[in-house]
Amino acid sequence: MDKENKALNAYMKEIGDNKLLSDKEEAELAQRIQEGDSKAMDKLLKANLTFVVSLANQYKGRGLAIEDLISEGNIGMLKAAGKFRPDEHKRFVTFAAPYIREAIEKAIEQQANLYRVPRDVADVALEKKRSHVLSIDAPVGGSPELSLGRVIPNRDALDPDQVLQKDNAEKELEQAVRKLDARSQQVVQYFYGVGVETRTLAEIGQMMGLKRERVRQIRDRAVRQLLRMPGNAHLKDYLKG
Repeated sequence: MDKENKALNAYMKEIGDNKLLSDKEEAELAQRIQEGDSKAMDKLLKANLTFVVSLANQYKGRGLAIEDLISEGNIGMLKAAGKFRPDEHKRFVTFAAPYIREAIEKAIEQQANLYRVPRDVADVALEKKRSHVLSIDAPVGGSPELSLGRVIPNRDALDPDQVLQKDNAEKELEQAVRKLDARSQQVVQYFYGVGVETRTLAEIGQMMGLKRERVRQIRDRAVRQLLRMPGNAHLKDYLKG
């Protein structure tokens, strides 16, 4: 396990400096990819490698090593990149997530050697015995540590797509907020928790010696300014959330 963690940490360090892309940059890369530009493909993939890791981590302990999960996920992302169009009107991670999940889950299924019921059964009695209902905790694939419950995604778990999108929005907001005046910066940073602990409008007002309503006005004006800035339109849902 230590060896696996070390390998993962080394990989994360290697890809951690890749710059996040804006909507416009993703659209431009998508257009170049459709024209056969391999460098554009590489740039789009490298910018989203950490997203694959975030998804792969959701499948740890299900029969494949984390490096294998990441590798399979990268293959899925590569497939998605080839199909991504400049007019998708969505972030690449949102578009690519189903392809990445499919690649990872297919690899897990193959590794687990899950039984599939054949269409034509010669020995009905034997087939009934083989196809009995399994407990969700029953081991599969000959591994006592791998059960159906661990292979089937947990519907109650946090959606990694949404988690990563939120993280990306926070990072981009941290960069955009620097273009505001000092007071607006402070209000936005504390209200949305940009590098600091999130606070209510009343708490921010108390810190800054302002009334709650005045803080709300500053926040709303700052949000309008941010959304008017080029490349920040995708922050609308986050800022209005």
